[in-house]
Amino acid sequence: MAATHLVAKALLFDSNDTFLALTRGDDHPRLAGLYDLPGGGVNKGEEPGEALIREIKEETGLSLTLQDVRVLYATTHLINGRSWPTLLYVARIDERQPVVKLSYEHKAYEWAPLSRLADVEPQIAPTYRKALEYIRDNDILADIA
Repeated sequence: MAATHLVAKALLFDSNDTFLALTRGDDHPRLAGLYDLPGGGVNKGEEPGEALIREIKEETGLSLTLQDVRVLYATTHLINGRSWPTLLYVARIDERQPVVKLSYEHKAYEWAPLSRLADVEPQIAPTYRKALEYIRDNDILADIA
């Protein structure tokens, strides 16, 4: 049986409908130098939404509440024999391109148009492409205003 590790990531939009794309540091232990979304691992006993809010604060300095986030998409990836269940959340910051205070895990950030979503974490890009289709097909951005 594969070991599991629950991950909570966010498509974090600004008031201009661009999303926050992070770039992992060159010495990051997994996928160094590649694009990333804010979020990360859920600790034992921690609720995924709370973990997401904690990770966003740690990685970006931005503060959200549980009322600000909602699950958009769920999937599981098998990477090197290990199961990585992932909850992809969606949230909006009521500012245009707020300044991000990066943690040691990331070296850069940008507020990117949705068309760039497929560039984020290439090994799980199919999940993000499906999420992007879902966002477009269901007018999700209007729903999180």
